[in-house]
Amino acid sequence: MKDPALLKAAAGGDADALEKVVRLLAPTVFAFLSGMLGDQREAEEGMQDTFVRAARGIERYDGEMDPEVWIFSIARRVAADIRPTPAAPLGEAPPADGDAVEWAKRSLRALPIELREVLVLKELLRWNPDRIAATLEADRSDVTKRLLLARTQLAENMRGVS
Repeated sequence: MKDPALLKAAAGGDADALEKVVRLLAPTVFAFLSGMLGDQREAEEGMQDTFVRAARGIERYDGEMDPEVWIFSIARRVAADIRPTPAAPLGEAPPADGDAVEWAKRSLRALPIELREVLVLKELLRWNPDRIAATLEADRSDVTKRLLLARTQLAENMRGVS
């Protein structure tokens, strides 16, 4: 969603425009939050909170920022509010029963939020580094560094899983 006209209309009080924004962006916001939080229920709650916050603050949308970037800036804050710290301590041993999928989710959630978000945007949403940089309001080189560090830390967290 690159055209700010729909979000501007919503900011002007057009309820149908706001509903369209939600329908257009909800699947991507949910996927992002699901990756960030690692829990479907928390992701659903986070998605609802994201759009409630967007609706409450929509008059502050100035039309200059990409609408998707604006919504994702809210989703990022929601994710940080729900899970501000890693969900699993570093160095925790993988489960003995070898549930690799669950361990992968825990290992992802254990990453610091600034690393987790770039990995989720790149690997789960398949965004390119330029789009990630625009969304995070960061330099492309910073995104590349964070991706490398996130992958390295995730691999370290996953050691011991067969």
